[in-house]
Amino acid sequence: MTKMRTRAALAALPLALGALAVGATSASANTNQWGDNGSQTCYFVESSWPGSPDPELGTYCMQSVTGWIQINSYATQNQQISCSNNDSSSGLSWSLDGQAYDNAGPWYALGYGVHELSSDDYDNVGWQSGNGGSAYLREETWNGGTTTGNTASGQYGTGGASVTNLSGNGYWQTAIACVNAAGASASGQGSFERRSHAFERPSTQVAHTARTRVRDRKLDIVDTAHGKASLAREYALKTNVTRTDTRTCPTGMVRKGKLAYTVQEFPANHKAPKWKDRSLVNVTMTPKGKNGGIVEMTLTKAKNPTVVQFQMRCGKA
Repeated sequence: MTKMRTRAALAALPLALGALAVGATSASANTNQWGDNGSQTCYFVESSWPGSPDPELGTYCMQSVTGWIQINSYATQNQQISCSNNDSSSGLSWSLDGQAYDNAGPWYALGYGVHELSSDDYDNVGWQSGNGGSAYLREETWNGGTTTGNTASGQYGTGGASVTNLSGNGYWQTAIACVNAAGASASGQGSFERRSHAFERPSTQVAHTARTRVRDRKLDIVDTAHGKASLAREYALKTNVTRTDTRTCPTGMVRKGKLAYTVQEFPANHKAPKWKDRSLVNVTMTPKGKNGGIVEMTLTKAKNPTVVQFQMRCGKA
C-alpha cells in the first residue's frame, strides 16, 4: 500500500522557544515532536486514535530512529526513514536506547494519525539537533511521499523528514512512528491488516545500549500510479575502502532535481559526536543519462560506524 503525499510543516514551536540560539557559536539541542529518544512521534500518533489510548511504548507503536546526521551551516537536507530500522537484526535502529518498552513487535507499518497540523496522515516524524555542534533546525515540507507498509504482509513503511540548518555545523537525527498489527487496528487503518494479533503480552523490558552493527539497506518510495519515486540507499562504509553504485529510476521515469547524500554516524554511547571528531567521507555523485545516477564513496576517517544515504528523485518522463 503506497501513497505519495506532501507533508505540511508542523508549527514551528521550537523556533519560538529557542530563536535566540540562532547564529550562536554553541546552541543547545532544539527538537520537534521528539520526547524520549523520538517516542513523541508515537504519542503524537496515538493521541488522535479513538479513545486516545495511552499505552506503554511498544504496545502499539515504536519509533524508528536514525543515527546522527551531519549537517553544514545553512544547508537543507532530506532524510528517508524506514520502519526497517526496527529490524533487530540490522543493528541500525536506536529506538531502544535505555527506555522501558513492551516488546510487541514487529512494527512494520507507518503510524496513522489525524492531526490539524499535518496534511499527511502517515509521515509522522520528529527530530532533534545534537550538542556535538551548533546546528539549529527549522522543519521543511517533506515532498518524498510515503510507503505506508503492511503488518499483514511484513512490508516495512518508509517516509522522511526535511530540515534547514539556521546556524553552524552540527548533527541532527530523526524518527518516524511505526505500528504493529494491533496499532494498525487501533488507529483505524487496519482495513488492510487482516492478520490477527492476539499476542502474549511480554513483560516490560529495558533496552541496553550496544555497539551498533551497520549494514546496507534500500529505502525506496515508489508510486507507479502517479509516476513518482524517491530512491534512497544506505551504504555501510569501511575506512579507506571505495564503494561505487548506480541507481536507476523505475521504468517510465526520469531523474528529477539534484543527486544528494547524507552521512550518518552511530556512536556507541548514542550521543552526538563532536564536530571535530566527525567521520570524513569523499563522495562523488554523477548523473547517468536521463534516468540514473552514480555515487562513489570513500571513508577516510571515522571514530564511529558510518553510513552514507544516497538519494535520487524520479518523475514522469
